[in-house]
Amino acid sequence: MHSDLIGKIEKARHYAQEPERVEVQLLHAVFRGSNNEHQITLEGGQWVCDCTAFRTHSTCAHVMSLQKILAPMLDTAAREDVRLGLQSDTVSMIEKSRHYAHEPERLQITAWRAVFRGSNNDHTLTLADDVWACDCTTFRLHGTCAHVMAAQKILAPMLSEAALRTVGGITPAMIASTLS
Repeated sequence: MHSDLIGKIEKARHYAQEPERVEVQLLHAVFRGSNNEHQITLEGGQWVCDCTAFRTHSTCAHVMSLQKILAPMLDTAAREDVRLGLQSDTVSMIEKSRHYAHEPERLQITAWRAVFRGSNNDHTLTLADDVWACDCTTFRLHGTCAHVMAAQKILAPMLSEAALRTVGGITPAMIASTLS
């Protein structure tokens, strides 16, 4: 392994402890709810879920749980709570969201774009079809970078096995041993 990549793995470990360095701009995910799978999107600070509760209340247990799970990475608009009237189904929805927030493995991120505030510059980081991309030089040279490795560590329970794999000669075992 290139010695400069060892330094990048160490930097990724540091970055993974600071999720507030990441600002999610776009998210597409599948949420495995108690009864069905739901498609959730976040774009421009606006959430959308295909469930009935979202159509009725402009929020739902799925969105509220993601707001909790991803809170340090969300801008103000995406973190903002929707005011709910006190109805019998809203109490249940809030309770369900609290439960879901402790089960991030229910979520599978299928597409993601974020700005990553690195030590020197901001970088755009994307995930699409289980393939990562970053606009930094290290990624262009090695096919991975500290930004991607940190995002993989932060989002691990919500990523597919393919999205957790890295390229550039670095194996997940190498990363795991350095990041632990």
